[in-house]
Amino acid sequence: MKIFQDSGKDWIKNSTFGPLRTANQNYTSDSLNIDSRIGLNFYNKARAFYGFGHFTYKNNFHGFLYSRIVTHANFFERYSGIERDISRLGFTSGETDQSGICYENNWFIVQFGRGRESWGAGNDIQLGLSENSNSYDYGLLDLDFGKLRVRYFNGYLETDSLFVNRYITGRGIEWNNEKNFLLGFSEVVIYSGRNRVLDFSYLNPISTHLEIELNNKHNDLGTDNGNGVWQISMDYLFMSNLKISFNYLFDEFVLDKVQRNANKDSEGGYSVKLIHSGNYFSENNLSNIYTSFIVVGTNSFRHEDGYNNFVNRGRPLGWRHGSDGREFKIGFKNFNTRKKIFVGSAVGRRDMGMNSLVDNPYFGYTNYLSNEFPSGNFQKIHFFHLEIQWWYKPYISFMLKIEHNIFEQKSNLGELKTGLDIFFPLKTRL
Repeated sequence: MKIFQDSGKDWIKNSTFGPLRTANQNYTSDSLNIDSRIGLNFYNKARAFYGFGHFTYKNNFHGFLYSRIVTHANFFERYSGIERDISRLGFTSGETDQSGICYENNWFIVQFGRGRESWGAGNDIQLGLSENSNSYDYGLLDLDFGKLRVRYFNGYLETDSLFVNRYITGRGIEWNNEKNFLLGFSEVVIYSGRNRVLDFSYLNPISTHLEIELNNKHNDLGTDNGNGVWQISMDYLFMSNLKISFNYLFDEFVLDKVQRNANKDSEGGYSVKLIHSGNYFSENNLSNIYTSFIVVGTNSFRHEDGYNNFVNRGRPLGWRHGSDGREFKIGFKNFNTRKKIFVGSAVGRRDMGMNSLVDNPYFGYTNYLSNEFPSGNFQKIHFFHLEIQWWYKPYISFMLKIEHNIFEQKSNLGELKTGLDIFFPLKTRL
């Protein structure tokens, strides 16, 4: 689906509000239809036993559930379950990654459950919200008026040992000419406080963080209890097979002369991706060649109060490398529709400073003075990535992942993962 979208196909479904939603089957009867599977993932010595289910009633009512238990909690991507001291058959941790209910038709979505939002143009270049983050509970409202679309969500992230509650809310609007151009604007806010309850001010879909905070309309007064970022996103397809995706994010911005004279600096980030698509090898292959560049400022996604940083359960909500860094990458993706083989590879360089969210997720910033970027004695990393997945049968696939990082100031790191995914599909109609 991602290769198809990056190729500019079916542009009318292109959106800055992700992640991609699985197309629901059209059931014409009033029966209850349940698609489910029970399966096993093997990655080297780690194992995961999972269950997935999706039900549809009258074509518009839906429910979904994806849960898993694992042997090594730190080995699986997007997993935040707590590892226990005891094990059963080697399994030490379990978590429900996604679950919820929704009503959806061709112009309206209302949904409540657990999952993650991924906002921005293009795939794999999201800045503030990414599908690679840990999941969280939230409610969502989406309205599609043809060329104009809006989305709002509000949710709960976590509570720490000091009873500080952390919440997230976002609202966005986009315009799609349904041919080759997409433009979006969004606001995302993290707010927190000791024993703080859900703030009704942020339940208003047509509101803004600055107006609420500066006018003391929230339930924890002052300007230090929330952190907002704003993003402009654009997707443009030209010459039918060349697409450019661009995101620019504002976090802290300097407008007046007094701040500039005090040596204060704006913070934010941007990402750009250029993709050329085509059937390079045969008609059975859908391929993309791309180059991307990502920059996230030193203090981006941080706040004076570290509880308002853009993290959840110790990991970034957006770019997987956090902040205080930049990355240049050239890559290739190909899917053979006849042999059911996916191949993806990339090479590039990443520079990471000393103040990334990955290293100290809940530390606040000390100042916004202009400094060198990336900060401190930053790491220069050259990397190579290769991923292959082969669907031997519709319910059996084999995986191979190779990642190799060359550090200019540290020893090199390499990782090889081999995997197997096997499941048993179940279909029920009531």
